[in-house]
Amino acid sequence: MNPSVAASEQFFYEQFSGQSDFQSKKLLIGGIEYRLFYLDTLIDSSHVQEFILKPLLSKPLNDVREVISILDYEETDHVEEAVQAVVCGKTVLHRDGESKLYLLGADLKKERTINIPSNERILRGANEAFIENLDTNLNLMRKLIPSTELVVKTYTIGRLSKTKVAVMYIKSVADPSLFEELDRRLLSIDSDYTESPGFIDELIRDKKFSLFPQLLITERPDRARAYLMEGKMVIATSGSPDAIILPVTFWSFFQSPDDYHISWLLGTFFRLLRLACFLLTIGLPAFYVSVSSFNPQLLPINFVNTLQSSLKYVTFPPLIETIAMMLLLEILREATIRLASPAGQTIGVVGGIVIGTVIVQSNLASNTMVIVAALTGLASFIIPSYEMSSAVRLLGYPAILLSSVFGLLGLAFFFMIIFIYLCQMSTMGQPYFSPPFSLSGIRDTLIRSPIWNLKKRPAGTSPYNQTRLRHPRSWKR
Repeated sequence: MNPSVAASEQFFYEQFSGQSDFQSKKLLIGGIEYRLFYLDTLIDSSHVQEFILKPLLSKPLNDVREVISILDYEETDHVEEAVQAVVCGKTVLHRDGESKLYLLGADLKKERTINIPSNERILRGANEAFIENLDTNLNLMRKLIPSTELVVKTYTIGRLSKTKVAVMYIKSVADPSLFEELDRRLLSIDSDYTESPGFIDELIRDKKFSLFPQLLITERPDRARAYLMEGKMVIATSGSPDAIILPVTFWSFFQSPDDYHISWLLGTFFRLLRLACFLLTIGLPAFYVSVSSFNPQLLPINFVNTLQSSLKYVTFPPLIETIAMMLLLEILREATIRLASPAGQTIGVVGGIVIGTVIVQSNLASNTMVIVAALTGLASFIIPSYEMSSAVRLLGYPAILLSSVFGLLGLAFFFMIIFIYLCQMSTMGQPYFSPPFSLSGIRDTLIRSPIWNLKKRPAGTSPYNQTRLRHPRSWKR
């Protein structure tokens, strides 16, 4: 690069032409000319004054590295690197006659405080959530795992956005081949703009068109730590309060941190309840269509009489009635989410009661259909993962259509197709529907086994260090 400050100033003005917040300050200290280049919307002027200008004024003839006491200090002889540093919030210093630039960290740090999780609330356990600042999130993880075994590797993805991405794993636990595969996929991303978790999820997932989520998204540092201890990897990005956990199985989406803070019997009960709600969300509306149109003989006679009497004056056939009520449930749910919290709760409760009552009184839907819609909605909300809950609700529509044509046979066929599809899926080379039918596989999938019985890690993600609990309850002789 040209050692003249005038040449470097001209280059910076060409790169930042038309940008009102770009500043170039000329300083004459001890007979030596300096130039400062920065964006005044990104720097902390008090830090520049205290840690850059004051030291230079006190010792103008000394070497810059000896004078300026800033931890975030770099030197470069490439002006392109200096331009990128300015965009990232650094202050660039050029001393006349020197063929290098000093990149000094004096960026303005503004971030929200660490709050309680808003989407993954639990009754017991930690109440810290990730925020949009990547350094703060890494700080949380380092405090939770104060060990040199925790490895953090950073990437910069996006030609324009320059999104910082950090991959975390425990090197003595995780399978190195899994990290190599993830590293290959992240390095292959070539886009102008990348945002997590949605962009990265779609760019590195195995099945591009699968409705089922293949990566687990969390806002809880304690949950990320728990999966790291099992040999999995966590992806965190700047600008997002969510982290991605991978690889995961189908059963991971039905686990909650609450399961491990209560009795293992209660944990098992709630986990089985969530799995039952998975089947209920898909099958209950379809079952209603089936027994209303094809197979009423499968129900007790008293129930059939009640069902037929409620359908007697309904305007629409069961298929149209069911799909309309399911869509109405989705509309109420979206309205509840998008509005402010107090207004959203009011809309959800009042809207559900008023609309349900009016629909029944107008003979647009039966009383039984309103109950079915309410149970389906409640069952979907029990699933801890938002992505899995949304996928399950969408799966209900093809089940309804098949049941309207083939009855219960169509519903049974649809469930069979789902389970076959889940069995052939994989994520990061690991089976997605990892069979929980062996004694070792069932301990933390279908049921929540006692802590003293969870001695081994999953073999798929931690093949070389499977022992996580040694001598449980050794106090008992």
